[in-house]
Amino acid sequence: MSAIDLKTYWKAGLVALAVAFLYAVVIQRLTGHWWTDDNYSHGLLIPFVIVYIIWIRREAISALERSPAIWLGGSIVVVALGMLLAGSLGAELFVQRVSLLMMLAGLIVYFFGVQLYRALAVPFILFLLAIPIPQIIFNKVAFPLQIYASRFAVWGIRVFGVPTVRKGNVIEILPEGLVQVIALEVVEACSGIRSLMTLMALGLILVFFTRERDFVKPGSWAAFLTNRDFWRGLILMISAVPIAVITNAGRVTATGVLTYHYGIKATESTIHEVSGWLVYLIALLLLLGFNLVLKKILGKTPCSGDSAETQVLRSKAGPAAYWSLIAVLLTGGLFINWFENRGEVPVQREQLASMPSKLGEWNQKGDNIKFSEETEIVLKTSDYVMREYVRDGRLANVYVGYYASQKTGATYHSPQNCLPGSGWEMIKPEILQITTKSGRTFEANRYIIQNGKYKEVMVYWYQGRGRTQASEYYDKVYTVLDSVMRRRSDGAMVRVMTPVGGSEEEATEAAIELSASLSDDLSAFVPE
Repeated sequence: MSAIDLKTYWKAGLVALAVAFLYAVVIQRLTGHWWTDDNYSHGLLIPFVIVYIIWIRREAISALERSPAIWLGGSIVVVALGMLLAGSLGAELFVQRVSLLMMLAGLIVYFFGVQLYRALAVPFILFLLAIPIPQIIFNKVAFPLQIYASRFAVWGIRVFGVPTVRKGNVIEILPEGLVQVIALEVVEACSGIRSLMTLMALGLILVFFTRERDFVKPGSWAAFLTNRDFWRGLILMISAVPIAVITNAGRVTATGVLTYHYGIKATESTIHEVSGWLVYLIALLLLLGFNLVLKKILGKTPCSGDSAETQVLRSKAGPAAYWSLIAVLLTGGLFINWFENRGEVPVQREQLASMPSKLGEWNQKGDNIKFSEETEIVLKTSDYVMREYVRDGRLANVYVGYYASQKTGATYHSPQNCLPGSGWEMIKPEILQITTKSGRTFEANRYIIQNGKYKEVMVYWYQGRGRTQASEYYDKVYTVLDSVMRRRSDGAMVRVMTPVGGSEEEATEAAIELSASLSDDLSAFVPE
């Protein structure tokens, strides 16, 4: 920005170094996520886009009034520090990353005032769209998109005269002249979720560079409601959802038709990989076309009364503001790093492999079941056990995944993250009240999971540190509290599954009975 005293650069540098010290690990993990996760690979370009937007608007930005809001900005900074601490102790990456966004917002308000923050609204929204959302929320978005893409794809495949059967998000096709069915799983990559986040970001960028005037003009937060460009941007970003689903359903349709005529090689060839890029291109063209349509329909935003960015008298934050903020950032950084790096209280426990083979009236059947090495790497458990129990001819599957510490990012994998897909659907959610033989009562989640006509009752909960919770969110909160107060973040996710058979009620009662016996016997393996 122009007219900045060169003597203040070293102070700004100190603030930048303090922020870098505070968020070094968060930034490192975020860029690593962008590099390895195709759903958010557009995040690698977002910083460059933000810098470019700020650069081309540098003159307009420099003309804005600079009126530091010390108390408001300082409050935002303090809230950001609290979020960073909570996210670090609770192993919640999303909270840590949003904390970085809030910290940057707080610094802008602190030094330059609210008006400059409003002028940078688009870069902040772009940054937010590049932050990976929590996995449990991601799957609540991805799974419905998978189902919609599957339904559209099945309709499209049948239009071409290809017989097919859909089971959840799995499409079964019998290739022409063959006797073995090929199952096409509509995974996240084919559901539109990968292109969705990118398309939303592209929609915002497209509207920004084709706008008639700024979304937010100085003087009123509500002024954007009369801005047609704002509504065009909102509609365009929302349109990314059907565009992503339809284009990816088209990809699955083409794959299904080719599979019918050419067999499994149609799903493994280079053509299938190229089709992914073709989907992006078609989706982008649809987005561009829809933007032109919206511009015609909505017309231009009236520019009367726009006295937006005119040169005004500036005010600067004094030296005390710099030193106070630097002191807060460094103190907060030292405090948070101390909390993160301090050792946790060691707990004595037995290995889950030695869990009783008899739980109430249920008896173990067979040996412990092991996951594949790839699955174990994803789960990142410190210890786990999965085995089957039987009672009066009814079979049940039990899984307990224990984490000695959740501070490093290794944490529970909710069934809502892992089970959707592979043909499974989770329906009829319910919160159960389970009473153990010792008289303890706790809440657990119950779902009916189905794959085609096959159904099972699933009951799961989170247990550890003397707490038993159905809600993953409440468990996160208690993990943070216990990490601060008790220096412990260990715990386990416990799951019981049994076939529905002829009655959902009987299957649920059996799952409750086994869950009650299991929870009582876990204290030696999942310490209180």
